[in-house]
Amino acid sequence: MKAMAEPTKAKPLMMPGSGAPPGFHELDEGDYLTTLATFAEWGDPKAQHDLAAIFLEGREVEQNYPEALKWHTLAAEQGNPLSQHDLATMYLEGMGVLPDVRKAYEWFLKAALQRDAKAQNNLGILYATGQGVAEDLIEAAKWFILAQSQGMQDAEDNLAIAREDLTPEQLEEAWRRAQAWQGGS
Repeated sequence: MKAMAEPTKAKPLMMPGSGAPPGFHELDEGDYLTTLATFAEWGDPKAQHDLAAIFLEGREVEQNYPEALKWHTLAAEQGNPLSQHDLATMYLEGMGVLPDVRKAYEWFLKAALQRDAKAQNNLGILYATGQGVAEDLIEAAKWFILAQSQGMQDAEDNLAIAREDLTPEQLEEAWRRAQAWQGGS
């Protein structure tokens, strides 16, 4: 199967005589990738995220980091927390871009503020290790607590590790910060 570069350049489908794009039920549902690319081109952030994930993982198409970066950026800029998280991961790990821990932090924060548990956990890791931000174990624990409250096992494990380096007073402060964040956001 060839790469999906052409659908991203294609003009949107229009209903004959209407000048308007067709509804989902009017598209050929047999070609999921083409349909997804069409919706992504129309600016749908969910479709942009899904298309980016396909390129990032190389599912059904050849892995293509520049296309993944393009679509994740478009969706992330529209506030899609899944793309914000994935874009942060691309910057953190240098997947198709030069590694940029500061940009990774910024995108993880945007997703974490939308209650994305994976982003909250990863933000905690950045604070715990001092990557892209000043090391702050209390702030790290806060983000682990928030992610754990959503059932994320990795965050629970990370919180257990952080507890080893925190005093009881520091851990109590982390809980206060997490509760304040939950109540204020």
